[in-house]
Amino acid sequence: ATNPKGILVEFYAPWCGHCKKLAPEFAKAASELVGLEEPLHLGMVDATEERALAEKYGVRGFPTLKFFKNSEPAEYEGGRTAKDIVAYMKKKTGPPATLVESTGVLDKIKSSSDVVVTGYFPDMTSAEYKVFVEVADRIDEYEFFYATDKEVIPLAKANSVVLFKKFDEERNDLELTATTTAEELKNFITGMAVEKLTVFTQENTKTIFRGPIKQHMLTFIDLKADYADEFKETLSKVADVNRGKMLHIIVPSTEERVREYFGFKDSDLPKTVIADMGSDSGAGMKKYMFDEVEHTYENLVAFENEFLAGSLTPTLKSEEAKPGHLTGKVKVITGKTFEKEVVKGGKDVLLEFYAPWCGHCKSLAPKWDELGEKFEKADGIMIAKMDATANEIDHPEINVKGFPTIFFIPNEGEPSQYEGAREVEDFVKFLQTHATAPFELEGGMKGGPGFKDEL
Repeated sequence: ATNPKGILVEFYAPWCGHCKKLAPEFAKAASELVGLEEPLHLGMVDATEERALAEKYGVRGFPTLKFFKNSEPAEYEGGRTAKDIVAYMKKKTGPPATLVESTGVLDKIKSSSDVVVTGYFPDMTSAEYKVFVEVADRIDEYEFFYATDKEVIPLAKANSVVLFKKFDEERNDLELTATTTAEELKNFITGMAVEKLTVFTQENTKTIFRGPIKQHMLTFIDLKADYADEFKETLSKVADVNRGKMLHIIVPSTEERVREYFGFKDSDLPKTVIADMGSDSGAGMKKYMFDEVEHTYENLVAFENEFLAGSLTPTLKSEEAKPGHLTGKVKVITGKTFEKEVVKGGKDVLLEFYAPWCGHCKSLAPKWDELGEKFEKADGIMIAKMDATANEIDHPEINVKGFPTIFFIPNEGEPSQYEGAREVEDFVKFLQTHATAPFELEGGMKGGPGFKDEL
């Protein structure tokens, strides 16, 4: 991690399917990078062997990729192909922006990329140029170039940024001033560098969901329906209003997995939802359903503006609570019962978020039942589970990104994600040292604050 140019490190687990899928691409990228005139390097850490290291750098799932430079980590959010990884490493280890000295060279650059960010700066000591370089260093998705000769970038004004792209307007210009901030320039670039109305495909899913704009308005439609063309025209106009603040995405009805994730049936369409993908702090996705019957320009713009003003309430799905949910050894929590039974229930709760189809969850199930049986008579502790595919919660400290995810939610205090081993004795030891009230299990095993003192 002290490599002066920087190193991209993959934290992996040997049993992880996504890690196995990434492996050949990561190896291919490593081979290409080490063969450069100035070699670049990738690294790998088995997080099951180096748990302390993984915990130090906040690894919560696998694979997790982090770029280290001067021992400082930065989350890698790019694509998972060798091409993506190589492009990222070249950008991160090279200069933030590259000088272009001829129109011919610029034309070649433009022809090989969908988006190119350029700037014309006659004075490289200017505040405008410094802001341009600062933003170039912060944005990894696009290549940045600059010229000091006004002939290189046609029609560019001095101290202006010109975005060339192969869609929509094909060119966007922004003239900088001495007071233009890095945030203003970053917002211009990230807002204009994506299509104002994107049709969702499996190929562009990573570009959409890992991009810098985290607020998305998704409209689910049947592209073969009579209303489709009129809808696209309306949505294109809506996209102009808050461009740069939100992405506007059409999701075809044929994208069944996405449609079902949001709870829509074919017969429900057209449907619109705003998905707030969360922030860099790790907050989870929140959904806001558009409840108006008519998808008019006026209604959709009003919906977006209310969301941006913070006046909408997230839409949460939940199963109905059933008799027996709270009487078993493992309590069954739903979206509707989470607040009452977990947050305000007066107990420490060890809560598993699972998916019915998840193999690791199925392996954990008998152990979780055994744990529930052990703690069934411990008054201050609840062992619980929630089907996270059928229930959602809105809690700033709980973000479920994979399955199973286990959180310890104390009676008083902030929730924390359980990162230990998944055998019954491991869970028991964890509760012995983390429970906020004393307990004694059958057989005399004790835990809680007093147990900590004994250690």
